[in-house]
Amino acid sequence: MESTRVLTFDVGYRFIRHAVVTDGIQDVPAAFATPKEDSEDLFDGIANVVRQQQESIDGIALSLPGFVDVKKQRTITGGAVNALYKQNVGKELRRRLGDDLPIWVENDANCAAIAERYAGNARKLDDFVVFTITDAGVGGALFLDGHIRRGRDWRAGELGMMITNYQTEGARSLHEYSATDRLSERYAEKFGGPAEIVVPSSLLRRMNDPEVRNIVEEWAQYIAVGIYNVVVSLDPECVLLGGAVCQETAFMPLVEQALDTIPYWKDFATPIKRCRNVSYAGLIGAYYAFVTELQK
Repeated sequence: MESTRVLTFDVGYRFIRHAVVTDGIQDVPAAFATPKEDSEDLFDGIANVVRQQQESIDGIALSLPGFVDVKKQRTITGGAVNALYKQNVGKELRRRLGDDLPIWVENDANCAAIAERYAGNARKLDDFVVFTITDAGVGGALFLDGHIRRGRDWRAGELGMMITNYQTEGARSLHEYSATDRLSERYAEKFGGPAEIVVPSSLLRRMNDPEVRNIVEEWAQYIAVGIYNVVVSLDPECVLLGGAVCQETAFMPLVEQALDTIPYWKDFATPIKRCRNVSYAGLIGAYYAFVTELQK
């Protein structure tokens, strides 16, 4: 059987990482700074990486922020990367590289879920939800009935847009309460100084300080509310939590404790696990999206 070699890209706010993945095994990744405002520079940079490959590849696959129309291979939004706003990604890359190379594009949170389904902690599951907790907020992906649920307008799984505190805070989304940056902001509000110098994950290691613990527990409570709302809506087999902060030793016990304070959780209790793929979920997920979706 011939090997499948796919050059994968994970477009992030600061860097575009890339690596060749062969039969699910990822090579050492490299990266270049993301051109956040200039779409020509962004697509030129990706095309240059493709041209520099010394061995043949079977295609390229991209993990992208924002709403992604996988059928038309275009972005509707681009998250924090303005250069991706309303871009015909497939068309732009084919204009630079020709029509011979197969291309697949996918939303980054969906890539995280696909990575877990084929090479992570959901390999035996057909129904699960992924929460990714980042500096900016909560990403989400729904893997239901054996497939990614993308929605009518490619917006399914926007879990961070849930409104969880309407009566007292109005239409503020879960992003504003559950971002790891929120931990830094709350700490700065309490103790003074700029939030930019506070490392959010470090606060999970300082919970012997009661005031720090209160800040972290309030933050974890909002994550628990988001998980609860999705579980009672979808009844998944498992909820997987992704993002660097989830690797902190104290994180899972915090979330489980917060869930236990919700009176009805005992009736809907669902396994909560960490994602196996963290740093390279976008690259691995893009590979498996390519090899599974292009076969349809």
